[in-house]
This record gives sequence, structure tokens and C-alpha cells, in this order.
Amino acid sequence: MEKTTLKKSNTESSVFKKRIHYHVHNGRFVENGTTEFKFDVSVNEIESEDVFEEDLLLLSFPIDYFNYIDSVLKHFKLRSNSDYFIDQCKEVIAVSENHQNEKGGGKMSFQAFFHNIPDSICSVNDEAIVVLAINPDDDIKSANQPVDYHIAGYIHANVFHFKPDPKEDLVEMGYYYNMLRISEKEVNGVNIYRRKKVFSLMFSILHSLTEQNDVKFAFACMGKENESIKAALHVNSHRFNKHYERLPFTIYSKVNLVTGSKRYSEEMVEITHNELMLKKMYQMVYKKMSSYLFFNHLTEESFLSLIKKLVGYSTSSGVYMIPDENGEIAAATIAMNIGDFFEFKIKNPKGIFRIIQATGVMKNFLRPLMAVGDPKPFEKLLKGLSYKYRKEYDVGVSFLPTFKGDPFFDVYKSIIDDQYMFFVICRDKERLQELKRLSADEFGNPRLFVDHPIT
Repeated sequence: MEKTTLKKSNTESSVFKKRIHYHVHNGRFVENGTTEFKFDVSVNEIESEDVFEEDLLLLSFPIDYFNYIDSVLKHFKLRSNSDYFIDQCKEVIAVSENHQNEKGGGKMSFQAFFHNIPDSICSVNDEAIVVLAINPDDDIKSANQPVDYHIAGYIHANVFHFKPDPKEDLVEMGYYYNMLRISEKEVNGVNIYRRKKVFSLMFSILHSLTEQNDVKFAFACMGKENESIKAALHVNSHRFNKHYERLPFTIYSKVNLVTGSKRYSEEMVEITHNELMLKKMYQMVYKKMSSYLFFNHLTEESFLSLIKKLVGYSTSSGVYMIPDENGEIAAATIAMNIGDFFEFKIKNPKGIFRIIQATGVMKNFLRPLMAVGDPKPFEKLLKGLSYKYRKEYDVGVSFLPTFKGDPFFDVYKSIIDDQYMFFVICRDKERLQELKRLSADEFGNPRLFVDHPIT
């Protein structure tokens, strides 16, 4: 575990430039002959250490504004074709997530090619704020017609609500950052956005949003060896006098052909549309996870809504249980077929990942979410799901985030692993230590809520 609290240095201020961030919000429909989508725009000056030479339009908006993006783009004098915008987003989101460093550390990097944007990403993270750095092809202010552009940077700030102490009524809002991507666009063989500290610029925008919305806690998940994101987070925590810590966790993978069991698949019971059993499952989830760091399903309604949205988009995803002798839940989990959301491709694999990549199985993943029950029946359930999803949906691998202190750690453990970390940013160092203490198991291990549908 790494801890850092840094102070702002007066000698550093000269390297920061002023940029303008526009936050689009308060969207509504107005009738004036035709129905128009109207919104307000907050204008905020931010400081950034980026060294990109050209103008950037720094823009943020709630993720459901994807459906009205033509109106937003038109307001900023950009080409308002929504298909063009979506193609730009897809191109940036598909940039590799780097889990290797320049010294050779880390086992792989990967790309996620999302299907059906924005439906796929909105179906599970519908409270996110999309943060963009847009590079116009021409000067917007002087242009007589809408300007073409390229998206240089893309991030989500997913909104979550959590109880710092499950025994108290206090509910706080936080941000979970994901889809942290910088474009790999090249001109004459030169990458024009990389190594320009655009990552740091993007985190300056995120800092601006935390100040606007009084967000005291934020975190991101990333590969342990992702040096560019770690550096950007470090610089901005330093610049804005924030405390940060890195909390490790592991994502294990199991090959479904090896671990799947037809016998256990026949013992499973689907409860996706069984509201009574889903409510019983939620009580088990809350009992197990309500004290986990940043657990955000504080109500039964939130839990049921997630399932409804997930299976509404991904009909192959569902909720399954292994019953006990009385027909009650011995173990249960949400089974998310990640292959319905994106195609996964490994880049530069090392060690065992080379062998696995050659088999072609690491294309579609099964992701168990909010697993409950005793380890033995849950292990049966996982084996049954591995068999079902391989046979019915060509899902080759189960994707299993875990951490020291997880009661299912030994069930998830595998020879195939990728080291991750939580990067937690907060205003109050002592408050974070208290949250970690409240979440800890009997051995003092902070327990993390790693069950976010798309990380």
C-alpha cells in the first residue's frame, strides 16, 4: 500500500497554463414550434501542465446527453453529426489500456472495442459524467461554418453514493473514474497527443468537477504498471493539495473450458426475473458488502435497477443461484457477459498470456458481480456458469477481481493474474484512514468494492 500527501510548490506555478472547461448540465426540452433540447453551460478556468500547442475544447456532460449530442456540438460550433461523434469516441475508447511499463514490468496491455456506443456504456453506468478534450481542426471563434475535430482525451466520472459508516445515515457522493484514454492519432508518423501531458489536463478537469459538486472522494482502477495515469494522478494530487493512496487488488482469470462443469450447470437456478429471490439476494449482498470501501448499492431499488438495466441491454447476462436443501440461496451472483459490451484484444502478452492468446479464448469474458453465499456452493456456481457461458455464448474466460480479505479469494485464485490498484484521492487523509478501518476484516485488510460492471 502506498500513501502520499503532497504540498503545492510555489516554484511550479509557472509551468501551468490557463484553459477553459465547459460543463453542460440542466438539460431540458423546450417547445417553441419544434421540440428543442436546451441546457446550461458552466464556464470554469482551470490550470493545466499540458504542453499541447493547439486549442482544446474541454467539455463535460452527463452521459445520457449522448442522445442529444448534436445539440451540444452545435452550441460549440462543432460538426453536429452524431455518427461522426460516436466514431470519434469509439476510436479513442479503443486505445490500449497499458498494463506494462517501459522497463518491462507488467504482463500485457489490452484494447476494448465497445459495441453499440452509447447504449452499451449507458446501460450500466448511466450516472456518469463524460469528460472530453476536443481538438478542433480550425479556429472555432472565427469559423463561418461548423468545424471538424478530433477527440484527444476521453474519461468517465461515474457518480456513486456510499455510506462512510454503514451504521450511520450520512450518505456521500464520490466519483469513480474509468475509460481513461488519450488518442493515439498520428500526423506524419508522429503521435500528436501522447507525451503532451494531456492526461494531467484531463485530471485538472476532474478536479474542477469535484470542486463544483463538493465531491470529497474519488478513485480510479488501473493496471499496476500504468505509469502515465499514475504520473497524472500524482501531479494533480500534488497540485491541488489532495491526499492519495494506492490500494492493490488482483484480477484472476480462469479458462472456462478447463474449469467449467456440466454437472453444476444443471444444479443452477436462474432468478433473473424472480423478484422475491432477487430481494433475498440483495439482503445477502448488503450484509456482506455494506461495509466495503465505496459500496454504492445502498438500497434494494439500486440493486434491482442495475440488474434491470444490465439484462435489458445484455440478454445473455442474468442472475443465477445454487439452492440449498430448502430451496433458498446457498450462493448467487449476477453473471455479466462482457462479450455483449465489447471485444477484448491482448497486446504484447508475456508469459502464460502468450499461450492463452494463441488459443483465442480471451475474446469474450464472464464477469460475476456481487457474489454471495458460502465459498463451497459459490465455487459450484462459478463452475456451472463457466460451462454454460462457454457452451451457449462462446465465452472463453471468467474475469475475477479479488483482494486480500475477500472470502472468495481462494475460489477466484488462478495462475493467470493481472495486478491492479485502486488510486484513491481525497481531501481528508485521516477520514480515509477511518474508512479503511471501518471496511477492514478481522485481520486488518481493507475490503474493497470491486464489483463495478465495467472497469
